[in-house]
Amino acid sequence: MPRSIARPGVLAVDDHPTNLVTLEAVLEPLQVRVVKATSGEQALRCLLQEDFAVIILDARMPGMDGFETARLIRQRARHRDTPIILISAWHRDESSIIQGYVEGAVDYLTKPFEPEVLRAKVGLFVELFEQDRQLKERAARLRDAQAELSAREQAALMEAEVQRARLHAAFTQAPVAIALLKGPTHVYEYANPLYQRIIGQRDLLGRPAREAHPEIDGQHVFELMDHVFRTGEPVAGKAIPLELESDGQRETSFFDFVYQPVSRSDGSTEGLFICASEVTRQMLARLRAEELSARLQRQHEALQESEERFRSLTHAVSQIVWTTDAEGRVSSDSPSWRAFTGQPREKYLDVRYGWLECIHPEDRGRTVRQWVESLRGRKVFESEHRVRRHDGKYRYLTARGVPVVGRDGEVREWVGLHIDITEQRRSEQASSFLARASALLSASLDYEATLGNVARLVVPGLADWCALDLQTSDGGLQRVAAAHREPDKVEGVHALLDHFSLDWNARRGLPKVLRTGESEWMPTVPESFLGEGARDEHQVRLLRELGFSSYVCVPLLSRGRILGALSLVFAKGEREYDERDLRLAEDLGRRVASSVDNARLFREAREAVQVRDEFLSVASHELKTPLTPLRLKLHSLRQSARKGEVGQDALLAHLDVAERQVSRLSRLIDSLLDVSRIGAGKLELDWEEVDLAELVREVVTRFEPQATKARCPVTVHAPRPVIGQWDRMRLEQVVTNLLSNALKYGAGKPIELSVSGQAGHALLLVRDSGIGIEPGNLSRIFERFERAVSERHYGGLGLGLYITRQIVEALGGTVQAQSTPGEGSTFIVSLPAQATAHPVPSSSH
Repeated sequence: MPRSIARPGVLAVDDHPTNLVTLEAVLEPLQVRVVKATSGEQALRCLLQEDFAVIILDARMPGMDGFETARLIRQRARHRDTPIILISAWHRDESSIIQGYVEGAVDYLTKPFEPEVLRAKVGLFVELFEQDRQLKERAARLRDAQAELSAREQAALMEAEVQRARLHAAFTQAPVAIALLKGPTHVYEYANPLYQRIIGQRDLLGRPAREAHPEIDGQHVFELMDHVFRTGEPVAGKAIPLELESDGQRETSFFDFVYQPVSRSDGSTEGLFICASEVTRQMLARLRAEELSARLQRQHEALQESEERFRSLTHAVSQIVWTTDAEGRVSSDSPSWRAFTGQPREKYLDVRYGWLECIHPEDRGRTVRQWVESLRGRKVFESEHRVRRHDGKYRYLTARGVPVVGRDGEVREWVGLHIDITEQRRSEQASSFLARASALLSASLDYEATLGNVARLVVPGLADWCALDLQTSDGGLQRVAAAHREPDKVEGVHALLDHFSLDWNARRGLPKVLRTGESEWMPTVPESFLGEGARDEHQVRLLRELGFSSYVCVPLLSRGRILGALSLVFAKGEREYDERDLRLAEDLGRRVASSVDNARLFREAREAVQVRDEFLSVASHELKTPLTPLRLKLHSLRQSARKGEVGQDALLAHLDVAERQVSRLSRLIDSLLDVSRIGAGKLELDWEEVDLAELVREVVTRFEPQATKARCPVTVHAPRPVIGQWDRMRLEQVVTNLLSNALKYGAGKPIELSVSGQAGHALLLVRDSGIGIEPGNLSRIFERFERAVSERHYGGLGLGLYITRQIVEALGGTVQAQSTPGEGSTFIVSLPAQATAHPVPSSSH
């Protein structure tokens, strides 16, 4: 029966039996034998009785704690390499972890721990323990086999010497390959069956070895035979490889052999005695064992390397590790501190707290108070402060130091860590800043006041001074907000724009940002930059007074349009913008642009609603105006018809009035339809040859009754024909609208129309001497629903001049107005004589 192999043992040490039961349950899937101990002393006694694959040791036990127990285990040579896993119910702290590794633990876990993690770690160590035990057993068996073989060989040699008579029979039945060769050519005299089976031939006798085995030539076999025959000295070999042919294939086998010279009575060599034992299986087993051993060694080295990486990772994450004595004085060097700060070793080891020189002056007092309180209260030291890096820049670091308490309860030293949290702080500050900026931007639709609040929010956190500029409708630039950390310099920020030359072709600066919509970032502003784009020396002097060392300018982009730009500046060289600041500024710029765009859209929508309401009111009035007299005339005509009093003259008079009102109503409706076509971009043109002078005279003739009623005499100055390719109906509509406008506002004074041609263009001038137009209204009278006077006094839909401009521009021409209030207005239409139509864009208004 095969002997039973005891399951690997795991020693679990904990002063709480319930914890031991829990550990046994966690490890049950591994099918290991858990030996439980409730104290360090009991654990040491268990180690005297057997070896364990791994020891799970509670770090905090009364009396002999886990750290001391681990140290005593490591002092025994027998258990120096036994893996120890420390488990603690305390909160994970760096001092306990460091102490655990110092005392020889390979791992340190805190409760509650993940059962899978503990099972995986224990399983690895159990597997290594089991493989090591199997390797030792195989090695022992191999040694026994080799010893047995050696003994058999010795016995065979002795038997050959004393019982030569029985040699043939013994050789034939021997479990080793035996052969006798004679003479210098090594002619076979005898080969037992095993030898012939190994060699693969049965006709060996009487043949020289080289002739019988040509395939082994070159493998140093024949050379050894020659050597033994020539010198008379035996040769032995262990596990020698030899390539032999078997079934037409060459295979490598391993042999233990002895080449023994056979001597004559005179001492000369007569032949050779060969005794060989195939050890191919044993050799392959040994190679496999060696391979397994090498693999175990590699695994062991990988485990050690993993442990080293783990320790290195701990140090890397901690960034800076430092220690002090019980009184808080630096007791040993901290290369990580000096590498981070660039502080000399002697300065760091200064007993007068030399390390404080690297703390930001504003944070030193608070840091010292926190450190002294921790020393007095023997409690964990926690602080957050700015530390000067080796390049002179300050970084936010969080510090944590814990007291290391000895067995006597006294603090032996302090172990601490510094961790760089600058990026975390910057991310938090950026998020908080953008949240506050968004709240300000959404607080009101009055973006001028809101942007002022945003500028004051930016300074001094993100800039020493800043400026917000918006592009105006006329292509200019307006500085709507500015701020400076020194309030008396805000006027200087505004004054900069007065001395700024907006060169749209500039290679850098604000014009480039407004032109390209791309941000500009200068961590360090060169002196030459101050003079670029400045209108005069006064602006350069202003820039120097305000300070200009680091600069970011981002566009305000919304819906693909550049609304303006945001400029941020650090005045002194203490701070400079990096890529994260640029991304933050761009994010702020997008939010500002969206707020400005939304506010403008709201204003436009509100104004559009107001214009719409005014237009609906006017349109209702204008449409009812011709209907009222038409209804009265029809009613009067009906009454007269019933009484039989309708004469031909009275009927014609009534019909004339009705026809005029219907025509007026038709013109109003046509105007509304034209606005609809223009808005949809569907204004169609029918090109033909037209005499503008003749067309003007026809329109004036039709308007004679209205001119007479308005007491405005109309004259036409058109001495010669002016012919061109135009749309006759639309051109007639232009003349009609301009003449109607002149009659409406002519104030009973003369109206003059002039038609002339020059340089391939036709000019039409309509001049009245009426009320005129204020200069501020000249730019908007050609817009839809716009008027320069109250509709209650003059009526109309406010569409005539708008339609006129759209038609003229569709014909490829231009229309403009000149006016002096109280003296009249002149409308000038310029048209190309050839057909140069331009499409009418659809309107969104």
